[in-house]
Amino acid sequence: MAKDKIEQLAEDLMSLTPQESEKLAIVIKAKMMPEVEKQKALLDQGNNPQVQQMGRPQQQAMQPPTTREVAMRGLLR
Repeated sequence: MAKDKIEQLAEDLMSLTPQESEKLAIVIKAKMMPEVEKQKALLDQGNNPQVQQMGRPQQQAMQPPTTREVAMRGLLR
C-alpha cells in the first residue's frame, strides 16, 4: 500500500538533519512574513474602535457616590 502525501512528509521531516531543520525553520518564517505583515496592516488601520481598545488597560468604572457625598450635593443645591 502506498503511503499518502502527509505520511511521507512526516517521515521526511523527522529524518532532517539539524542543519536542514534550521533551514526549514527559516524558509517557513520567510513564507509566513507576508501574511503576518498583512495582519499587522489591518490592525494598524485603526478604523475599528474595538481593535483600538485591544491591549489597552480597561478604564475603571466610576465608583457610586457615598451617602455623605449624596448628602453634600443635596446641601449644595
